[in-house]
Amino acid sequence: MSKQTYETSRFERLSYGGFFLGQNIIYVIQFQFLSYFYTEEVGLSLASTTLMLLIARIWDIINDPIVGAIVDKSHFKSGKYLPWLRFVTYTVPLTMVFVFFNLGASVDGGIKLAFAYITYILWGMLYTCSDSPLFSLGTVMSSKVYERDLLISYGRFAAALAAILSAVFMSLKTQVGWTWTAAIYMIFSFLVMFPLQFTAKERVQYKRSEHIPFSKIFKYLLKNKYLLIYYVGYLAIGMVNTLQPIAPYFCNSNLGNEGMLTIVMGLSVIPVLLAAPLLPMLISRFGKKNLTIYTSLGAIVLSIVQYFMGYGNFVLFLVITAIRVLCMQFPLLIYGMFTADCIEYGAYVTGERTEAIAFSVQTLVTKMGGTICNTICLQLLVFFGYVQQSPTQTPEALGGIWKILTLLPAAGFGVMIIIMLFFYKLSEEDVQKIMRINRGESNEKVNV
Repeated sequence: MSKQTYETSRFERLSYGGFFLGQNIIYVIQFQFLSYFYTEEVGLSLASTTLMLLIARIWDIINDPIVGAIVDKSHFKSGKYLPWLRFVTYTVPLTMVFVFFNLGASVDGGIKLAFAYITYILWGMLYTCSDSPLFSLGTVMSSKVYERDLLISYGRFAAALAAILSAVFMSLKTQVGWTWTAAIYMIFSFLVMFPLQFTAKERVQYKRSEHIPFSKIFKYLLKNKYLLIYYVGYLAIGMVNTLQPIAPYFCNSNLGNEGMLTIVMGLSVIPVLLAAPLLPMLISRFGKKNLTIYTSLGAIVLSIVQYFMGYGNFVLFLVITAIRVLCMQFPLLIYGMFTADCIEYGAYVTGERTEAIAFSVQTLVTKMGGTICNTICLQLLVFFGYVQQSPTQTPEALGGIWKILTLLPAAGFGVMIIIMLFFYKLSEEDVQKIMRINRGESNEKVNV
């Protein structure tokens, strides 16, 4: 077997993973802690927080595809994607600090709410400008399929590492407060995102039309049926991926100490960090589709098992959580690879490459799933009688938190299994053939 060669340097690949690390730290922190910050620290009501998150996502439905289309049409002298990443390296961490800024108890609640709207929506718009170009960059750094998958696996490893690093957020918060904790994380994020703008090279130049109208870009998107089918399943998982947003409430109310979040999240994510480097080997062995089916089934079974086992035995709780999270995270670790495959399929059926609009769908669905998940969590907390900023909760509220944490995610993974078994027909072999056709190396037909 010949030794694989790379077009990218090791430092270039590490810089790519570093940017993912910083970007994922920023995303994970807002996904996991922002609702808790708004309701328990700022004092916004559960209803106001829910409505704000929904309005922000409604704006994303308009904004994210437009940004993706703009990126697809953009052609800067210094590159197609790197100029966007240079800009967001500075602006995304900075705006996140303001998102976690509390104006204080003396400020009117309406002003606090308006400040939350402005800072959160502004951050969301800037984040969109980072996600689509970052994933698209990986498709032009190398012309080799295995190297492209390796780059994405670097990013997914960084995402797992970001989840572990976020686990100490609450412990640090008790020492220096919310804003300073966010600032510390943002400084670190900036430092690991910074090198990519100097190291990355856009080597692969695909044949593209000089000027594609916006209308055609969106038309091409609608023709990419497998991209849309896959992200129905991915949205289903994201809508009920309750572990991170509900974990602060669980640790504070059920376990009686919000500082336990560091232990719960840290130990549960370590297996994911260890498994992430094995992704290329596992994908080669089982294929992305089968790996998604097997791990989704495992997530369903373990969610049900954990619910009935309870959390009285804390060590057993941690062990089951770690294995369950490992199964839950595998489909989330490889979603970018599915998007890359669907980009090739889209180019095959339309004759045009529109990477950024495809990855903007990925960004939109990720943010929509997170917001719907937070909304469901907050509304179910109300339904079960949770009282915000209260030191004690009723048995009904505690039981409701446990149900949200354990049982709810199983529904989303069930939908993903159905999607993979009956609707998503694009195989690895099909993608390999399509890539050869797209590069002009083959005239064969692919029946997909």
